[in-house]
Amino acid sequence: MGAWVARDAAARGMRVALFEQGDIASGTSSRTSKLVHGGLRYLEQGAFGLVAESQRERAVWLQIAPHLVRPLPFLFPIYRGSGPSRWKVRLGMVLYDALALFRNVEPHHMLTADEARQLEPALRAEGLVGAARFFDAQMDDARLCLEVVLAARGDGARVETYTAVDGLIVRDGRVAGVRIGSREVFGGMVVNAAGPWLDRVCAMADDRGRRLRPTRGSHLILLPLLRGHALVLSAQRDGRTFFVLPWQGLTLIGTTDQDYRGDPAAVACTDAERAYLIEETRRVLPDAAVEPSAVLAEFAGVRPLVSAEGVSASAVTRGDLIEEGPNGLISIAGGKFTTARAVAERVVDLAAKRLGSSRFQECRTATTPLGGGRLVSSDEREAWTTRATGLGLDATQIEALSRTYGARLGALLDLATERGAERLHPGLPWIVAQVDWAVEQELARTVDDVLRRRLPIALGPHRRDPEVIRRVAERMGTLLGWNSAVKRDHLDRYLAA
Repeated sequence: MGAWVARDAAARGMRVALFEQGDIASGTSSRTSKLVHGGLRYLEQGAFGLVAESQRERAVWLQIAPHLVRPLPFLFPIYRGSGPSRWKVRLGMVLYDALALFRNVEPHHMLTADEARQLEPALRAEGLVGAARFFDAQMDDARLCLEVVLAARGDGARVETYTAVDGLIVRDGRVAGVRIGSREVFGGMVVNAAGPWLDRVCAMADDRGRRLRPTRGSHLILLPLLRGHALVLSAQRDGRTFFVLPWQGLTLIGTTDQDYRGDPAAVACTDAERAYLIEETRRVLPDAAVEPSAVLAEFAGVRPLVSAEGVSASAVTRGDLIEEGPNGLISIAGGKFTTARAVAERVVDLAAKRLGSSRFQECRTATTPLGGGRLVSSDEREAWTTRATGLGLDATQIEALSRTYGARLGALLDLATERGAERLHPGLPWIVAQVDWAVEQELARTVDDVLRRRLPIALGPHRRDPEVIRRVAERMGTLLGWNSAVKRDHLDRYLAA
């Protein structure tokens, strides 16, 4: 959320400073289900406004970042005596299409059981009466957040990572800036977009109210289970909706939804959540390799949901709350990755009004492509392919790099031409020059930054490969001047995480 506020405000001509206590997207924003989606399950909650907004914002993401946000086909299998009935699913699909103003990638289709199993043969045949096929979108959350920050920086925003705010400066009853160690940074407006840490930041100004109901969402990564469709499933144990998704050539299963009161930085998947996701997935994919020993990696994040009492964690609204306190601090609670741009637009509208809106431009983030999302001509793409082939890159590498960097690929190839295009590992498409790019162009400062958020290595089969980790550490050490002790410390911290 803070990334989009910085992006929007800088694009309108405001002077902006963004302070991140860790790496970009190192909290909730890199621990999502990797989806930009309309929120099909929110229809059961009657949250039609949120679904409509999510559908609009999904279309925006597909337009401004097509290299990182791509359409993904889904199947919603329907089983006799379990989950919603066929007529209820069909009604929900019609409503879902209608709230998208019938402008989704494709309209939904109702399938027979045989048609569903032709698309995904691993589906349990017993009791299957059909399925709905529809589209949402998949994304790389960490890189998408990074693109937003880089766009903000490109418009003049000052971005500081690994810079924790220690306190708020209050003068004449108004928040006038922030304290960072011995520094004081003043501004006409301070926006608290601290996610799960929001209430802590409010407390820095002696406001100890509770705005959040944090919940933990856990995910598992396994070897491929599906042919190419994502699955929307209803858990038999509690009726919750969860996903089984193709992701980076693997399978992502999630998410859970449990109240969480611990340190957001220490959140982790629990044994009970792992067992829950495996049990419920195995029920629908009985012949697939879904068991604890098949889990390659797992991750969990904390959702900063708006405080609510008397409902289950999964029933808490995914809507947002923008609050301007009596001390002038603007705080953002709730919301979701898909709608972050729209929420930020409302926040910056409010800030512009308080600061004197006539001084600033109108919001244009819904139509301005992010850096890598610029439209690339066929001639330009062909030239890049020729250059990449000349550097010794194969078709798989070229595709992976194109899907990661989009319109920035040409600049990356310039760097690879200068410094070499050697692979990081024979089993990975990535090259050593990407480590240089991450450090010099993308604010990476630790081994974890590169392996977890600049490249999707930490959630794959090579996540603990000593050759990969060592090569990244050696290259970063050369670029950043690390001695052997510092390199060892970075390795240890990555492996511990």
